Amino acid sequence: MNIELNGSYKRLLPGIVVLVLCGLIPISAHAQASEDKTVALVARTDVVAPEVLTPKPPAPAPPASGYSWKGVYIGAHVGYGWGRAKTSFAALPTAAQFINLAPITLRNDPTGANAGAQAGYNWQSGKFVAGVETDFSWSRMRGTVVVVGITQNNGASWNGSLTAHQDTKWFGTLRPRAGFTPTSKIFLYGTAGLAYGHVNYFDNADFRPQGPIQYPAAANKTKTGWTAGGGVEVGINKHWSLKTEYLYYDLGKQSLTGSPVPANPPFQVSYTSETKAHTFNTGVNFRF
Repeated sequence: MNIELNGSYKRLLPGIVVLVLCGLIPISAHAQASEDKTVALVARTDVVAPEVLTPKPPAPAPPASGYSWKGVYIGAHVGYGWGRAKTSFAALPTAAQFINLAPITLRNDPTGANAGAQAGYNWQSGKFVAGVETDFSWSRMRGTVVVVGITQNNGASWNGSLTAHQDTKWFGTLRPRAGFTPTSKIFLYGTAGLAYGHVNYFDNADFRPQGPIQYPAAANKTKTGWTAGGGVEVGINKHWSLKTEYLYYDLGKQSLTGSPVPANPPFQVSYTSETKAHTFNTGVNFRF
């Protein structure tokens, strides 16, 4: 019996081997495929991971387009002035007594350059700007008029001359300014306030060479009055601006009395001088 089983086993062995091999092939293929996938996965571990994009922070807000005129400022200016001055001559004690001089008015209109400095403070609310400014200018505004020949009260002519001279040494102002800004960097304004200045006066009625007498009078006076005008200021950057300004000032009248040289009582000559001028300045301001 055993021999037969062994013989049968031997006959069946080749078929069993074939079946086993047929079953192992798919298993091997599956295992190989799994192994290939594992290798592929291992091989891909060196692939650089895509960059993770993070949202960019929002761009900063653009700076405000407005220009601030508020605050303290100082500056300097140069300019030119032309006077509207006149000097009136009158004989004393009366024209009827002093018949050699008929009343007359001469225009000596001083002109010249000026230069100086200014300082002030501005407040601002929207387009409205208001402030206060003071300035000081050294001046070379001078004017002299000389008329040869003196007219008497009876219309006759007297050989001689009349002289009127005015010389402004310096002047200054203290005044509010107020206006608006049509654009943020342009400030248009009007201004008015106190004016003051130091002025030299010299006047003379000289009857020489026909007569021996002259009537000189001179004075150095610090005068006060008023001023008014306007201007435009243009902002360059946060701190600097350029300005152009017109001012008219009136320092009132100055009265002098010329006594005769040599003495000739009771006769004298009265001189009354106006001190008015237009000025036009350009300058620069620095705001802190």
